[in-house]
Amino acid sequence: MESAGPNTSGFVVSPIYQNVTLKANQASAHYAVDLQNTTAADQTFKLSTLDFGSLNDSGGVAFLGSSTSDFSKKYGLAKWMKLDDDTVIVPAGQTVKLGVTVDNSPSLVGGGHYGAILATAQTAPGDKAAQARVGVYAVLSSLILLLKEPSEAPGMAVVLQAHDGSWLAMPISVTDRFKNTGTVHVIPRGLVEVKDPRGKVVERGPLNVDSGIILPTASRTYQTQLMTLAGARVPGRYTITATYRIGNAAKSSTYVTTFFYLGPWGLTVGLALVVLALLIVIEWRFGLVRKSGLMQRLPRPRLRRRRA
Repeated sequence: MESAGPNTSGFVVSPIYQNVTLKANQASAHYAVDLQNTTAADQTFKLSTLDFGSLNDSGGVAFLGSSTSDFSKKYGLAKWMKLDDDTVIVPAGQTVKLGVTVDNSPSLVGGGHYGAILATAQTAPGDKAAQARVGVYAVLSSLILLLKEPSEAPGMAVVLQAHDGSWLAMPISVTDRFKNTGTVHVIPRGLVEVKDPRGKVVERGPLNVDSGIILPTASRTYQTQLMTLAGARVPGRYTITATYRIGNAAKSSTYVTTFFYLGPWGLTVGLALVVLALLIVIEWRFGLVRKSGLMQRLPRPRLRRRRA
């Protein structure tokens, strides 16, 4: 199955995903999806709905089939989605709108809910029967991320932080693993900074520049590319601070880890100090021997004369 890409076998669905808010006193919410046919032949699509979840860490989408998973039971949306049509014909070179209504049923509890429209092409490229060419027919998807009010406050936290630096090299990137601790999807925003032992910021990078979403109960890993602001010349303990918030919220949180950086100059100075220390120890030990007079009391070897 091929799924939601911007262009699949000459067919385009847009938007790929959209956010919808359903207020408590609102009877329903209606939204539309554009389905475009860029081929030279008319195409018939069969339409359906499906719940979707998240592939942990990768941020990918997992379609949940018959909605028997625990995630679907709590956060699924397909049950409340009604398509305007089950089948649609998209003429060559044209675009057709697909309408969907979400009913505000009492059984749809507050919080986040996630469903998708699937558009399955009934013929493969070249106007050949899709069934005769297994695996090549197009299935396009458009995702809906619905927030029904009222809902609990969103929540997330960093649970792990790692970097690609070492005690001889400063990090180029920092990886943060976030966990969604609430019942609605969240988008982390923020900044990652690296500070030297004196508190000076030497590296910095924006967090989640692609606006990646984390669904409820899921985790996701974000890699931040760092930009060098100043040279790291001071050896010692450096700190990595991720300052993050949910979307455009005013309140932010921090997650801090540390690492030891020596660097080329620090390594040179360290080796020089080790050599100096060894010389001092050697001189001290031999100095004690000389002061004790032990060298004078040692027996001298006797030489034997040979007879002619």
